[in-house]
This record gives sequence, structure tokens and C-alpha cells, in this order.
Amino acid sequence: MTKHEIECEQALRQIFEYVDHELGEAERATMERHLHTCHSCYSRVEFEARLKAKLGELKKDDPDGTVRERIKSLIESF
Repeated sequence: MTKHEIECEQALRQIFEYVDHELGEAERATMERHLHTCHSCYSRVEFEARLKAKLGELKKDDPDGTVRERIKSLIESF
């Protein structure tokens, strides 16, 4: 492994910073190289990004429970 590669453990620690666009340019490039070769980490990043997007779409009030059902459905789809 070269100094520009990371293992899954490090990639998983950086998922939220990656999804939130908080990594520096070099760290982001390293993460993207890893995601191009690791299906497991790529799937995890995709899940976290979709969940974040769905949660961002939700209203603060959910009187009929649809938010809970939408989140449950999203989680079960993975």
C-alpha cells in the first residue's frame, strides 16, 4: 500500500466528513480512490449520503408517522 491509499477502517472513520464535504482535497481524493476499489465502503457511503438527503427533506413535524415509515423503508432497502 502506498502513502496515498487507505484501508477500510480509516475510510469508515472518514465517511461522515466525506459525505459532508469536510475533507481536504488530498483526503477526499484518497477516499475516492478507495471507494472506486472497495464495494463495501462505497455502499456504506451511498447509504449515509441517501439517508442524509432523506432526513434533510423531512419536515420537523410528523403528526401521522410518515417520517418514521420513510426512514424505516430506506434502511430496509439496504
